[in-house]
Amino acid sequence: MVKGHARIDGKEHLKAELVARMVVDGDYPVNEVMTQYGLSAAEVHAALTYYYDHRVELDAVHEQTWAAIKDEAVTLDAFKAELLRQRPKGAG
Repeated sequence: MVKGHARIDGKEHLKAELVARMVVDGDYPVNEVMTQYGLSAAEVHAALTYYYDHRVELDAVHEQTWAAIKDEAVTLDAFKAELLRQRPKGAG
């Protein structure tokens, strides 16, 4: 299992997995990712290497995260219903 998150050197706020997923899942070309985050081609390719070296574990965690988000998500209709339920009596 992958522990922690690989980060881009000098850009500790930027996860290697995020950079890789932009290319792999988002269909962004490498040069666009480079421009977006101020990265070199080598940095983007290093992120892709990290992703492919840990793909099974990273994808499993990614899917679990999305499943949890979907489970916790509130639909717009449910949100509206809750707002109406909380509205004080007589409020228009």
